[in-house]
Amino acid sequence: MGMLLAWCVNMQLVSPALVQEHERLTLRVRMQDAKGSELLIAAGGDLARDLFNTQGQTFLDDFYGEYMDVYQRVLGQDGYSVEESWLNYQQLAQELTRIYYSRAKSAKAAKGVFTRLRHWFRS
Repeated sequence: MGMLLAWCVNMQLVSPALVQEHERLTLRVRMQDAKGSELLIAAGGDLARDLFNTQGQTFLDDFYGEYMDVYQRVLGQDGYSVEESWLNYQQLAQELTRIYYSRAKSAKAAKGVFTRLRHWFRS
């Protein structure tokens, strides 16, 4: 879960409170000088909703159930035998970012369709 939290830090999906409370450690994660698991432990050890901002919560609400499947597909191992290295992080982050933006794009497109339909019905 440390690599997922590190990715959320780098994508600015974490709450301002987490950044403020663990400012130095958050910066070290961004600089790849500390592991996401270190931040996770400092924040209480659980990926609690309050660690994430609204965008992070929305994404994780939708995606979290798939995370381990993606993790195993990308890294080719079960979650407990993978080293939390920045090389592994880069591989995982690439796929997480692709998924994040594809879902954000789909959500935006769906919202646009709804907005156009709503406008059409008001006319």
